[in-house]
Amino acid sequence: MPDAGTRAKILMPLAMLANAVVDILLPVIALVVLAPTGLSATLRLTVGGTLVAAKALAGTIGAQRYRWRLGAVSAAIPVAALLGCHAAGLADVACMVVAAASSAAIVCGDLVRSRRRDDGGPGLDRFALLVLIEVGASVVISSISGDPRFVLARSSIYPGVAGVYVLATAWSAQPLMRVALKPVATMGDPVRAMAFERAWDSSRRFRTVYRGLTAGLGVVLLVDSLLRIVVIYSQPAGAVAQSALTSQLPGMVLLALWFAIGRGLVVPRAIRILEAGMPDPRRPESDNVPAR
Repeated sequence: MPDAGTRAKILMPLAMLANAVVDILLPVIALVVLAPTGLSATLRLTVGGTLVAAKALAGTIGAQRYRWRLGAVSAAIPVAALLGCHAAGLADVACMVVAAASSAAIVCGDLVRSRRRDDGGPGLDRFALLVLIEVGASVVISSISGDPRFVLARSSIYPGVAGVYVLATAWSAQPLMRVALKPVATMGDPVRAMAFERAWDSSRRFRTVYRGLTAGLGVVLLVDSLLRIVVIYSQPAGAVAQSALTSQLPGMVLLALWFAIGRGLVVPRAIRILEAGMPDPRRPESDNVPAR
């Protein structure tokens, strides 16, 4: 059986990849899979956007406290409401409003619950509040414009917000990639974990590696969000299916480049600094200091 460090090295990249793939592909999958149902492109994309919002509300795939039950409820009830309204013959805008109202009710319920619980959890889920605002805004703007491209473009808000958050952590005491990659670098070894903390405290180059990786990911997410909107609105309103596919390509390319540069050039430098600070019984303890 692989040890904790090996499992972390395997699972962490898989979890990050799974989150990126889900966020990128859900609207496209909904658009294609639901085509035989006769739903308009607007409603199919609304279903995809609802699924992305539900996934975002539940947390990050692979996290220890991922709220699967909340995610399932947040996806199933609004989608069922939308399909029921469509079957009853209501217009697309009415279907979207009912689905959004269902999503809003679930998010509000979760916000109230998070305020009242006393188990040490956060008093207010800010991301849930963001999802609520996004759902409401999407319905209002879609109702005014009637343009299915907006429903597709709404999914770009999540990588954009994620990019802002990631960038904000880059110069904090806990950059995102420091937190995400520490289990991989230390491989579950307490000695390596101590060396990691010493390197962080004493080596500016070591800190720069993780801050740079974090900032790079934030920029990639922001650029991806912007390029999605540009690609979507550069296509005619009737070419939603084509836009749904082509708008994902820039983000995939950027993420692949970020991963390749980080894995091939940047992370090995951090590992060398960490290992240079590992205790060596053949040297005096005062010599066991990571490079600056």
